[in-house]
Amino acid sequence: MPRQLTEANVLDVWENGLAGPPAARSLLFASMAAPGGSNVADLPLSALNSLLLELRRGAFGDALPCTADCPECGESLDVTVAAAELLPPGGGAAVAATATVKSYGRTVTYRALTGRDVRSVDPATPRARQALLRRCVLRVDPPADDLPDEVLEDVARRLADDDPGADAVVSLNCPQCEHSWDAALDLAEHLWTDVSEYARRLLHEVHALARAYGWTEADVLAISPTRRQFYLEASTG
Repeated sequence: MPRQLTEANVLDVWENGLAGPPAARSLLFASMAAPGGSNVADLPLSALNSLLLELRRGAFGDALPCTADCPECGESLDVTVAAAELLPPGGGAAVAATATVKSYGRTVTYRALTGRDVRSVDPATPRARQALLRRCVLRVDPPADDLPDEVLEDVARRLADDDPGADAVVSLNCPQCEHSWDAALDLAEHLWTDVSEYARRLLHEVHALARAYGWTEADVLAISPTRRQFYLEASTG
């Protein structure tokens, strides 16, 4: 059975997330929403995004507050996106195991990118994009030791069509200059922000009640949020 984010585990999730890079957090979150024993690292990115949305909706609700700057006039926009708007087209239909593209005289067989691929490539390294794309190439005919960037970009364009839910995109319109554009939303980073804020707030409550009453962390977390709020107000009263 899938697990959920709760007060009982959010501090452990936050602590584990602090120790790893963003790509590792994405897999951590996805593993919580997936059925037990699922190998989430090898799922297509659209399937990972679906799991992240499921976990986020269960813990923090359907509305995702977002901030974006208009690329045309620089106006800052505060928007709220419904999780349903970010679901992959077709509800996350199965992605083909392999596909082919003909590019610059070569036939390239490739597969969708996975969480393991993203986890394996440091985005700060030179030519990280090309390294990521090479990971999904399975076969080249005629064989080639290295693929030109032009071929890799053809593969990238096909990946966007083959796994359209791999990138969560929000359609925005600037009220200031009326410019319209699509903005990418990093679901794992958004969820990490929610988890971090909740965990830090919870730790502050533990700290305050430990000082006021001498309770341990376990004592505080055993109290319901409603009763905990009463004790917090009473202790400052």
